[in-house]
Amino acid sequence: MRSLKNHLSLIIPLFAILFAAEFYFVIEKILKNYEVYLSRDYSIVVVSQKSLTLEELKAYEPSILKIEELDSERIIERLKKSGIELNYSELKNFMPKFYKIYLESFPDEESLRKIKGTLLEIEGISRVETFTKTHEKIFHFLSFLKNISKFFLLIIFVTSVMLVFKQIEIWNLEHSERMYIMALFGAPLWMRTAILVKLSVIDTFISTLLVYFAYLYLLNSNYLKNLLGTEEIIVTSEDIFSDSFWLFILGLTISLFNVFIVSMREPKQPV
Repeated sequence: MRSLKNHLSLIIPLFAILFAAEFYFVIEKILKNYEVYLSRDYSIVVVSQKSLTLEELKAYEPSILKIEELDSERIIERLKKSGIELNYSELKNFMPKFYKIYLESFPDEESLRKIKGTLLEIEGISRVETFTKTHEKIFHFLSFLKNISKFFLLIIFVTSVMLVFKQIEIWNLEHSERMYIMALFGAPLWMRTAILVKLSVIDTFISTLLVYFAYLYLLNSNYLKNLLGTEEIIVTSEDIFSDSFWLFILGLTISLFNVFIVSMREPKQPV
């Protein structure tokens, strides 16, 4: 019973760290997918006095994915509906061309400013509309989600590492007599701490398995979709499985680092 309690004392904080880390990985995947979706939906409107081609624009700005010419008839129809009296037949001959430009990825504010400046340098382009206010709101929202997930991961990480350190200290005290005797006979550090390393590996493996099965359940039960309020979560069981390898490495690194710190102290004679 005492042995089980000792194992749980390390498994629980490791589980908290790895669960938070996997949640961060999931959020990152969702945000990247959302950015791809936004890049497909987001467009820049360009007004040009001449026809534009994708090849011409990509020569100036490689991040452009495609262009789409807007129908001038639709623009004229809007003017007609507004009641403005004009000679629309002549207007059509003098009207500039309007294009929607789509980018390969959703740009940050600095990139968007550079793209706008580059487009305005192209001969024939008289105006570029990037819908800055809307773009800034979306970009700031994405940045907020990323930063808040990092913040909570950091809090959980620091707290859990402290708990891991305390538990390894307890293990070190429990095995202090055996380790002290081994030190007297000149045993190297790796031999004295072998039992602590073994326990750390076992508990890290168990914690990783628990996180893996926990996220499989969340995915299969649609609880994660309801929690995040989205129907499209591009995260599969294969993603969770591949993440588990890195989670195990992370948990093992934390455990072994704490084992190393605790074991570096000079072995004391047990009372």
